[in-house]
Amino acid sequence: MKIRITGTFFSLMLSAGMFFTQTVFGEGKNDARSTKSDPQIITDKNIVAIVNGQKITRQDLYNLLIDTYGEDALDVLIRRTLIYQMAEKEGIRVTSTEVEQKVNILINGEIEGLMRAYRIKDKADLEKELAKIGSSIMQLEEKLSRKMRKQAEIELIAEKLMTKTITVTEEELQRAYEEEYGEKIEASQIVYKTRREAEEALKKLKSGADFATLARNESVDRASAARGGKMQPFSPKDSLGADVARLKPGELSDIIKTDYGYHIIKVLDRKAASNKSFKAVRGELEKVVRNQHYKERIGPWLISLIENASITKNLVSD
Repeated sequence: MKIRITGTFFSLMLSAGMFFTQTVFGEGKNDARSTKSDPQIITDKNIVAIVNGQKITRQDLYNLLIDTYGEDALDVLIRRTLIYQMAEKEGIRVTSTEVEQKVNILINGEIEGLMRAYRIKDKADLEKELAKIGSSIMQLEEKLSRKMRKQAEIELIAEKLMTKTITVTEEELQRAYEEEYGEKIEASQIVYKTRREAEEALKKLKSGADFATLARNESVDRASAARGGKMQPFSPKDSLGADVARLKPGELSDIIKTDYGYHIIKVLDRKAASNKSFKAVRGELEKVVRNQHYKERIGPWLISLIENASITKNLVSD
């Protein structure tokens, strides 16, 4: 049976962003002053709140959650169940220490993403914003910790299950070493859809046209165009690197055809290889390669678990 996978594979939760929006920016917060009676003591477990004498029942809360998150939440629970079943079958366990470390990583990532989203410079400024509503980073971390503990456990189990199926070859390690520590070419590019366009541009460049300006205005690779054509550093042993390996800084390549179009490359600089030996960083490289394999395989692996499972849904709301 196929189940639609949306968002992350492991979590369905109110995000830190929602928490921050509702608290710092006042959504869901009523500042209007009103006369209110003393809080009532609720003894009926079916009543989750009383608002100005009106009862909100557990069923009301259930219906809201089902209507809002029902299908996605159920899919998360199904995937979690399948992962737990597989872990039991394979004898996979995670320790509380491992979970705590993973939770801290997830919390830090969530808070950093939150700060980027709201353009908050550093944690000191975040603390100031939270203080305005009587909260703090510690309280935010505690809230996230409660929400993310199960996610952390599931991700750790999935990683351990997947790691058992991953084999890292010497060729992959050597390639990773070259990418990380080998010689690098720093360059800019302009990419065109047709050779004719590239030929006309090359003539302009040889006549003195500014490379960065041309890249911004004409390159079909908009990611590098936004940086004036600047590319991510690459190895002279790469397919593209081999075409420009002989060039010196400041020199232009001929027109290079790839699956993405027709490239004109300008070499900016060359960085010598690191003096770290392959043996010294082998363990680190193995972790990098394993993580790459994990990210590539986790989606298909989860889909396979679902397709090979017997699953019957009965999700209804009143």
